[in-house]
Amino acid sequence: MRLVIGFALVLSPILMFSQIVNVESKRSGKKEEGWNGSIDLNFSLTRNTSDVLSYGGKTSNQYLKNRHRYLLLADLNRVQAGGDIFVNQGYEHLRYNYEFGEEKRLAAEVFQQAQFNSVQKIKFRHLSGAGLRYAPINQDSLKVWAGSILMYEYEELTTAAIQRNFRQSSYLLFYVAFKKFEFQTINYYQPKWGDFSDFRVSTSSTVEFGVLKWLRFTTGFELLYDSEVPEEVPAVVFSLKNGLRLEF
Repeated sequence: MRLVIGFALVLSPILMFSQIVNVESKRSGKKEEGWNGSIDLNFSLTRNTSDVLSYGGKTSNQYLKNRHRYLLLADLNRVQAGGDIFVNQGYEHLRYNYEFGEEKRLAAEVFQQAQFNSVQKIKFRHLSGAGLRYAPINQDSLKVWAGSILMYEYEELTTAAIQRNFRQSSYLLFYVAFKKFEFQTINYYQPKWGDFSDFRVSTSSTVEFGVLKWLRFTTGFELLYDSEVPEEVPAVVFSLKNGLRLEF
């Protein structure tokens, strides 16, 4: 059983929801065949000078059978105060992988994703694509994964603008662990075909290390840069969070 205390530090123009869904961080490391996953639901109502209503939920589910792997992700968050909506965002993501070879280091994958985010003025965005991923190193204490997908993007903004693009989505994951230390970083690069000046970059890194036998320090950093954003939407959003984890 683990208890996480997340009191320490938060620096951001709040990373409400990155336009790039970090799929690699949500893959289950379990190798047993069948279903595994989790569902989280939340609801809160606070009344002081005005009513603050917050609710949402998320799920991460994986099905594994022989060389076939299915991944289903969904996330929804909404915060409303005094009749105004401050957060209204969500996505669903479905991905299929077929793994090749005895060690299953190479895989073909296809996916589709739908999302919205009122803060970033995304009324609706749909993505679909296919590509390959490769794991040159896939050990318990050291992992390197890389992949690239060609995807079609349909996007409606709250400004009434509509875009239809092809993008290349490439990513690289590095994970290392020894003794009481763990480090993981995942980086995405998504340029637009035909106009490489239009691109998105996302990075997510986490560090954990043991302070005592029952105490661990955690820190995480996320950053998104989008070279083409609507007016009044920042090109760079980031989040830095530190915390302590008690294990017993």
